[in-house]
Amino acid sequence: MSSQSCYPDKAPQVSQLLDVLSHTVRREIVHFFENYTDSQTVSFDKLVSHIGRRIPGMRKGELEVGLVHTHLPKLAHTGWLDYDRRTDEIRYHGHDNAEAWLRDLHVVFSDGAGRGSGGTVQ
Repeated sequence: MSSQSCYPDKAPQVSQLLDVLSHTVRREIVHFFENYTDSQTVSFDKLVSHIGRRIPGMRKGELEVGLVHTHLPKLAHTGWLDYDRRTDEIRYHGHDNAEAWLRDLHVVFSDGAGRGSGGTVQ
């Protein structure tokens, strides 16, 4: 096997994408905008409420701190969304292939790997 990367010109974009989607909360943010709302802008509280239902056992305070200090800034830095802390509004820009990538990642890492099992994004 060659020690060279496949598509070395794409490595930075692939690494960034995997980093962005590497955490459950960030995947849930993308999943929320891609599947649960017709609006590109939602309130912070609405997003917290949705993610809280999707990730049982996560404390609300822990989720809020993580969103404000880690997950929303990371998604904002990579251009997926904007978060206005003054108004507590999140505006999603997304990515053309976001939902397809999430679905593919779910299939790869689920018990039904390779069988297109669908279901909840993990």
